[in-house]
Amino acid sequence: MKAILVALKYTTDYDFDISIKELKELCRACQIEVTHIVTQAADPNKTTYVGIGKIKEIRHLIEDEDMVIFNEELTPLQLRNISDLLGIEVKDRTDLILRIFESRARTKEAKLQVEVARLKYELPRLAGAHEEMYSQQGGSGFRGSGEQQIEIERRHIRRHMAQVYKELREVTKERQTQRKRRENMKVVALVGYTNAGKSTLLNLFTQKKVYSEDMLFATLETSTRQAVLKNNRTILMSDTVGFISQLPHHLIEAFKSTLEEVKEADLILHVVDASSPYVNKQIEVTNMVLKELGVETPMLYVYNKCDLEQAEFIVPRDPYVFISAKNNLHIDKLEDEIIKIIYKDEERITLYIPYEEGDLYKKLIRETTLIKEEFQDECIAITIEAPTYYANKYSRYRKV
Repeated sequence: MKAILVALKYTTDYDFDISIKELKELCRACQIEVTHIVTQAADPNKTTYVGIGKIKEIRHLIEDEDMVIFNEELTPLQLRNISDLLGIEVKDRTDLILRIFESRARTKEAKLQVEVARLKYELPRLAGAHEEMYSQQGGSGFRGSGEQQIEIERRHIRRHMAQVYKELREVTKERQTQRKRRENMKVVALVGYTNAGKSTLLNLFTQKKVYSEDMLFATLETSTRQAVLKNNRTILMSDTVGFISQLPHHLIEAFKSTLEEVKEADLILHVVDASSPYVNKQIEVTNMVLKELGVETPMLYVYNKCDLEQAEFIVPRDPYVFISAKNNLHIDKLEDEIIKIIYKDEERITLYIPYEEGDLYKKLIRETTLIKEEFQDECIAITIEAPTYYANKYSRYRKV
């Protein structure tokens, strides 16, 4: 497929150059070839987004293109008017992101979340899609068949949305149950801008690999894997959906249950693409979404792709570490920083558990980090990393 991109350059809360580059990347992820980029320095027109002159310019550019894609979410009125004037399929940034999400969603939860976002996007656009039916009006006090059809479709979407929300609540309950089962394990969550290298980093630490590709939104669902750090410390590491500038609010809302994983974590690894010229803006976008979710978890900035030239000029935010997940550079240092933060309130103790108290042995192995164990004649000597209160609670099992 081929498309013409259209964007306005005006005072906004996003960087225009970043936005255009991302729009092109979104097209690449949808296998859409960009033939032209049309820009205008003006505020949005309420009826046609760009001025009528630009609409005429776009119309003259159209040859064998399949669609025209606008860089911001269009209102139903804008969408209808532009489609009528150009005589070609018209899409916006939100629709493009939804297309990618729909094609990449794999788990039931991700599919349901994307479906909610799509329904919220389509609901206000029904009237615009059936504008031609308004001519089918009855007399005074009567509703025409066009208006009735719109109401029928609205009710259908609302009923469908209610059913999807019900299913999503059930899936969310299952996820919460899974969290409770592993509540004694340390959890490290990976967050960051899309394509920063989160999945590549997760693959370095875990045996079970997740999909990783140099493309926006390569993964959508949260992938949680078990990882073993130094001294046999076992943790859970979670990869989350990547963020992007101008991410529609209802998409953030749709993925809140998935991103709850971040709120439950002991540490956030904020993975940053250190090679990006827009690194600070990408950090701000991610932090803004985390703030909106009410996340207050400790954070470590992980500047990935440090082997690339642009990374040399970065002024990092504390606390931080520079790595290259692709080339396995400084991963040991990252591991040390993770251990230092998530185990800062723990100490190493040795306990001597009698064989007849096997349940206590199993409990300690399950709740703490086992460093070493030795099966002696009368007991099991275990050396563990555990919160300080364990040393006091089980002091009778310690030998001086």
